Amino acid sequence: MRSWTTALALALAALVSVPAFAAEHKMRPGQYELKTEMKMDGVDRQIPPTTITHCYTDQDVQDYRKMAQEGQGRNRDCEISDLKESAGRVSYAMNCKSGTKGTAEMTFAGEGYEMTMNIEAAGGPHGPMKMKMHTTARRTGDCSK
Repeated sequence: MRSWTTALALALAALVSVPAFAAEHKMRPGQYELKTEMKMDGVDRQIPPTTITHCYTDQDVQDYRKMAQEGQGRNRDCEISDLKESAGRVSYAMNCKSGTKGTAEMTFAGEGYEMTMNIEAAGGPHGPMKMKMHTTARRTGDCSK
């Protein structure tokens, strides 16, 4: 259970932080609503989607490497590698000291982005846990002061 919780926390941190890749993809600063749907292999019940809001500043959408590191909070367990950027798309790999690893692909527009992450966490009694997360983010306005 602990590795599932850790993997989920890392994935959610990535959802908030990695959109800073958008600097080269013309994502606008502002308040965004992020809706995430998750599926776990071997889990036959529906996991409810989560919705959060996040303010992306001018600085956020320009310095993606800094944001990716800060998104991990105090637990700087993961490294982003194999970063590829082209025409409104970004893909990367994530490797964590805990054994969690994953890949992500993002597609940007000025008012939002879509991201699909595939994550594999070192498993429990039945082996590695695999998760697929899909996030849709849309700009809802300016950040509140």
